Amino acid sequence: MVNINLLPPENKLKIKQAKQSANIFSICLVAVIILVVLGFILKTLKNDLLGPDLENIQKQIEAQKTELSSYNELENQALLVNDRGKLSSQIESQKASWSQILQDLINDVPTNVQVTTLTADLAKSPNFVLQGTTDSDRDAIKFKDKLENSAFFKDVSFKSSSTAQNQTPGSSSQKLSFTLEFNLEQKSLNQSSSKGVK
Repeated sequence: MVNINLLPPENKLKIKQAKQSANIFSICLVAVIILVVLGFILKTLKNDLLGPDLENIQKQIEAQKTELSSYNELENQALLVNDRGKLSSQIESQKASWSQILQDLINDVPTNVQVTTLTADLAKSPNFVLQGTTDSDRDAIKFKDKLENSAFFKDVSFKSSSTAQNQTPGSSSQKLSFTLEFNLEQKSLNQSSSKGVK
């Protein structure tokens, strides 16, 4: 069989171009359909396979955030305990060791001196006011010198002194009443002092 094409060449060219356009359009249409199918498949895979993993990872992240916040609370509590420890150490270092102070004061009292009153107030100056009696000026001065040489006391001075007849029956001697004022130099023997401890 013989085909005879009696179409003019311009029409042949148009038909050829239309076929090429139809081929290109069909190829593009197939590519778009393939892309849509691949997108659908990928979305399904993401939802079915990656979705649970993503949810697990998000739950783990939330758990880590919660754990981290609990660590932050523990850190804040540790800082609070540390600050309170420093404050208690500071208060402890400023606290006066009254047993040491009074023992030193007792050791400084000469045998002929009797302490009648002792008032102590670390908020005022002088910190201590001591009243006592003795038989002679020498014992009162000796007591004052011992207090000055003590590691605990400073600024020792006589506030007043007076003599009175001894009220003991059968005794004709005089008693010296005196008042000493002094300040606390250090609050315990653990603190450094320029004076030596007796």
